[in-house]
Amino acid sequence: MVGVRAKDHDDKRQLILDRSAELFARQGFHRTSIAEIAKACHSSSKAWIYHYFPNKETVLFTLLREFLDLAASRVRAAVDQHADARERLHAFVLECLRIYAEYRINHAVLFSEMNLLPDEQRAEIRTLERAYAHVLRELILAVNPAINLRKHQTTALTMIAFGSINWTYTWFDAKGPLSLDEVAELTTKLLMNGLEGI
Repeated sequence: MVGVRAKDHDDKRQLILDRSAELFARQGFHRTSIAEIAKACHSSSKAWIYHYFPNKETVLFTLLREFLDLAASRVRAAVDQHADARERLHAFVLECLRIYAEYRINHAVLFSEMNLLPDEQRAEIRTLERAYAHVLRELILAVNPAINLRKHQTTALTMIAFGSINWTYTWFDAKGPLSLDEVAELTTKLLMNGLEGI
């Protein structure tokens, strides 16, 4: 029947996204072919991939968009459970760390490939990135409203704070001596002490 989607459609689509993310992160977007993605999904047919995505760029765009949608909604929900500025900042940090721990793909590499997307898709990803960063910007200003008087510094501070959070995935080991909660607490203390001193 026309228009009826296979029950495992979403599972297969997610498999393609997962395997693509691994390949893109390991060897780069340009050096990854549709044939390699199909092989990683245990399929011998490139047409199978094209049934779900019209091209490789759409796979990358979907990966970035869905990750940012998920991250923004999760951190916003975590932050909104608290009223105190410090607790809200801690909730943001902890939820970010949880997301990165759950999605152990090289996000830095994926986002560095974003310039290969068509202009319209790249603009959409930039908009989503700004919305995600805006949550942290609001928290920074809640901790120290005076920062907003020097607006040229606000973006810089937001990106510095983001950097300290985002790059945790490069060194954090769930089997190591520190838990995610402990890392989140250390990061929050570092940010709080720095922001309050500015």
